[in-house]
Amino acid sequence: RRLVHGETADLAPTGFGQQVREAMDQRREHHIEQRDATRNRDGRIFYRRNLLATLREREVARAGAEMAEGKALPFRAAKDGESVSGKFTGTVHLSSGKFAVVEKSHEFTLVPWRPIIDRQLGREVMGIVQGGSVSWQLGRQRGLER
Repeated sequence: RRLVHGETADLAPTGFGQQVREAMDQRREHHIEQRDATRNRDGRIFYRRNLLATLREREVARAGAEMAEGKALPFRAAKDGESVSGKFTGTVHLSSGKFAVVEKSHEFTLVPWRPIIDRQLGREVMGIVQGGSVSWQLGRQRGLER
């Protein structure tokens, strides 16, 4: 986030601040190598549009694939606007945030966590993925009434 927004003014020029700047320089070069950023002739760096969302998606996909090996369930990424339902079985902390693990009988997904979901641990949940968040529909879900 600091790279994309150019936030370095609060870093000291020596010591730990210098180490952070060097790490940011290495990360900037990594983004250029991965074609997530380009360097202009005057040395300015331009990052790809929606880079933070792209990096988040990659991280979630990687973590989901790793978790799938241990769960013996395939991971399926949730798409924006999609309804997600299943049993809330836990959380996972990634560098892009905390995610709720929602399992169905044949697959699981990782969706952005919110504090309101914690009380539903071990229960069936339903929500709609919207722009990097989830609108949870908690409580009893009723079908057709007679």
